[in-house]
Amino acid sequence: MSQSHAKDLPGAAWAVSAAYLYTLDLDGPALAWEYLRRNPAYQSDWRLQRSLVPWGVHRGEDPARDAREAQLLWITAPDALLHVRGSTVRRSAASPRFDLWRVPGRKRLVLSDAGLTLLAEVSSHRLQVSLAGDLGDGEPYAVTVPLGPRLRGQLDAFNMQALALRGETPFAMSVRASSRAALLHLRALQALDGLQAGASHRDIAQVLFGAETVAKRWQADGELRAQVRHLLRRAEAYMQDGYRVLAGVVGTAAQHPGDEPVR
Repeated sequence: MSQSHAKDLPGAAWAVSAAYLYTLDLDGPALAWEYLRRNPAYQSDWRLQRSLVPWGVHRGEDPARDAREAQLLWITAPDALLHVRGSTVRRSAASPRFDLWRVPGRKRLVLSDAGLTLLAEVSSHRLQVSLAGDLGDGEPYAVTVPLGPRLRGQLDAFNMQALALRGETPFAMSVRASSRAALLHLRALQALDGLQAGASHRDIAQVLFGAETVAKRWQADGELRAQVRHLLRRAEAYMQDGYRVLAGVVGTAAQHPGDEPVR
């Protein structure tokens, strides 16, 4: 699609697909925020300074800030967080020492009912770990992971978080190939923005699949419109409640059939 034609579409900002490429490298909690911040009810609660706990966050964020800037504190399940505590093992030169300033990225310490939590931005990912009260700066520390049914799927993420605590930047150094699930999220978010901007299903299809393809294959009940409808149903489901699954929020809704976990 040409740039000039894109400007003719309702809500031209959503029609620039390159603006959504950053979503391909977001982890689950960051993607959850992309859906939640598009929810009109959440936007209203934020604007009116209402409690955001019903949305699954201890501390909310301005919906105008995308996942590259926002730092939410999700009300996560106990088995979703890495736990860092003081170590009682005998000290040695090789023993890791806790150093908050060694952790890469922008950092924030948040005290909530769940205790002290460290939030940090590392590339397009968010580090969220629970810090025990016996943890002292410069002191040896130990990292523990929760034993639960989801542990196998969490090991890679936990390992990268542990490396970040040592001062390494595994997220920034690794290039992740875009998965089918990531591409679906990108298109779903773009389609949702188009719908909220007042675009028709045909307009959305032109942006996602190209004007030439739509001119040849668009039908009222055809394949392309069915794909647009599927993307919008998917996006709205995640925006309403499904984002909780991506974020690992306590009391999550059932995972949508056919959805793939975000790694």
